[in-house]
Amino acid sequence: MSTTFDLGEELGVKSYSFRHIQDNADVAAAVRRCGATVIDLSACHVDYDDPARQERAIEAYRRAGVRIAGVGVVGLKNDAAFNRRFFEFARRAGCGVVSCSFGPDDHEAVLRGLEVLCETFGMRAAIHNHGGRDWLGNATILDHVLRRTGPAVGLCLDTAWCLQAGDDPLRWLEKFGPRLHALHLKDFVFDAKGRWSDTVVGEGALDLPAFLKIFKGLPFSGSAVVEYEGADAVEATGRCVAAIRRAWLGDAGK
Repeated sequence: MSTTFDLGEELGVKSYSFRHIQDNADVAAAVRRCGATVIDLSACHVDYDDPARQERAIEAYRRAGVRIAGVGVVGLKNDAAFNRRFFEFARRAGCGVVSCSFGPDDHEAVLRGLEVLCETFGMRAAIHNHGGRDWLGNATILDHVLRRTGPAVGLCLDTAWCLQAGDDPLRWLEKFGPRLHALHLKDFVFDAKGRWSDTVVGEGALDLPAFLKIFKGLPFSGSAVVEYEGADAVEATGRCVAAIRRAWLGDAGK
């Protein structure tokens, strides 16, 4: 089964890229300047404890014609009421994917509670890999966790952090593809000592054309966004959006 997801049209921006911009209306304008109309909201732009502020944030994106495709990455606890707030906001925002992370302590209880929330809200959860320093940043642990959960719980693949952990995002697509619920398209360049820095997607260690070729064959229907954490984020994110769209159409060399 191949995806009907059109990355050229539905590619968005991770709001964490614009964490230096506080006002959601200004964030929405920056997304539009990058040539996108989709956003995945990070905690720096959402107050999960204030529904009134949440509604104002949602309205700012609605007015700008920017669709909220997902939220996260949220840190879950073994606390049903605490975790429920994230899903309540996702429902208000009209999106169906909550990207998340959690610690190893009590993780079985967290997973059971997460499955209940997914069923209650009719949403999916996507576990984010955060590099080699993170216990959820390697394929072995992720495979173990996903085998112990139902299909509503899947992966939020961050391509750059996969590379930083010494693994291959293409292999992860092949391994976890049916459970891929969210995608952070990000790229790193590495120096001789293994230190990393952000670069335009496809100009670093990520083989973008090969990655997209595999992605096109997956049954994906989640949130797919550019994330760029370096300087001049708006300009660089716009270049990422353009590069990914060229590669998606198969004319990256033009």
